[in-house]
Amino acid sequence: MSLPPLYDTFLIREPLRDDPFAVTHNPSDIPTLIEVYSKSITHFTERNRERAVERLQYELALLYIREQKWKKALRFLLAVYEGSSWRREGWWNLLGLLREQVRDVARVCGHADVVLRAEWEGLCDCECVFETGRV
Repeated sequence: MSLPPLYDTFLIREPLRDDPFAVTHNPSDIPTLIEVYSKSITHFTERNRERAVERLQYELALLYIREQKWKKALRFLLAVYEGSSWRREGWWNLLGLLREQVRDVARVCGHADVVLRAEWEGLCDCECVFETGRV
């Protein structure tokens, strides 16, 4: 006897709703998502929820990359990369992936200074480059 494909949502959510960030979205959903993420960033900023804000800024940057709005994507990527809790808490693997995205988007935007700082930090393994803003 097989069990029906039902989930007890009282104890555990359905698989697709477990991680809403893992679900792919239609291109028509992106303006709505951008608006929701922007409002969520404001909401969590008012409540000093730094990690939630960083996660939302990162997700918003990825949406802008998908839309090929490079300058907006770079603004949010730099906000996460420069002064994030990831840097202060030593999450170097995440910062390495983020640094590559910052470098690639900055290259598309033509920001040679950001590309140079990202490359320099990657070569030196010194996290001080983006903290001071100087190379």
